[in-house]
Amino acid sequence: MAWNYQRDESSSFKPIPEGAHRIRIAKAEMAKASTGKDMLVLEFDVSGYSSKIFHNIVFLPDRPEITNRNLTQFFSSFKDIPEGDFTVANYVGKVGACQVKHEEYNGNTNAKVKFFIAADKAANLAPWKEPEKKADSASAPASGDGFLSIPQNVSEEVPF
Repeated sequence: MAWNYQRDESSSFKPIPEGAHRIRIAKAEMAKASTGKDMLVLEFDVSGYSSKIFHNIVFLPDRPEITNRNLTQFFSSFKDIPEGDFTVANYVGKVGACQVKHEEYNGNTNAKVKFFIAADKAANLAPWKEPEKKADSASAPASGDGFLSIPQNVSEEVPF
């Protein structure tokens, strides 16, 4: 592989500002937490920003009140998802809202979901806005997340 490497220490990843934001589900799947418990894994686009927010809802059989509170917030925010529907393939593209908080981890500031905002309370937020494209789109990655998509017919095996 030929690559013209040039050092670039600039960081284009700035955390989403704290506060209320419209969010759109980019990816949703059911998975197992490291503890073996079921969890809902969510990836959100944020209105007007190119960064993403990741959030997990862990199902706690021994503390159902916590799980049900978290799920109630989620379903109340995403009014286009029927309450109690766990057909996660249908979640992608649905718009809701959340309160963003910042957390420090290993010296980096990360944006996290503090809580989901119910649809009726989010009515005063600005409507959904697609992330702005960078001026230099010719050199920007196609997927917007810093990685190029690999066509399905290409092997991901390392050739050595």
